[in-house]
Amino acid sequence: MSTTSKYPRPVYAVAGASDLAYQRLLKFPTVAELRAELPARVEALRSEIPARVEAFRAELPARVEALRAELPRQVSEFPARVEALRTEVPAAVNTFVAEALHVYTGLVARGEKVVNGAPKAVTKAPAKAKATKAVKKTAPATKAATKTAPAKATKATKTVKATKAPAKRAAKKA
Repeated sequence: MSTTSKYPRPVYAVAGASDLAYQRLLKFPTVAELRAELPARVEALRSEIPARVEAFRAELPARVEALRAELPRQVSEFPARVEALRTEVPAAVNTFVAEALHVYTGLVARGEKVVNGAPKAVTKAPAKAKATKAVKKTAPATKAATKTAPAKATKATKTVKATKAPAKRAAKKA
């Protein structure tokens, strides 16, 4: 957590995810648009489905025979495939974790903008009030966004701060 943030990073991440979801929802078609498209889509499906079912019925016996012929080979290759997965999975997990951290960091940055009142094109609020807030909060948000500290170091800092506070309170009581 940076010193200029009012809330913990997970709060900003939730705000960023909520804003992202809201922006995506705005791009969905309206119910009226969907209702207008529905009759044409239903008619297209009525003409396509019987042809698709017939094609599937015609190719099904050949597909079953191909799978029967292929199954013994796949069973014999199974141990080698398991061993390959044992070596590939750790790298894939590391890649996934790195990508998740990147997405999380982006959501936190977006959430900080949302919480700090960054102006949006969608909402229409008094320009004077928003401009004043944006000027005051732009510098800390930029500073927080440029600071790159590992997540583990942030957790360690929180833990140290949390353990010092009760110790100070206990000393004051004594």
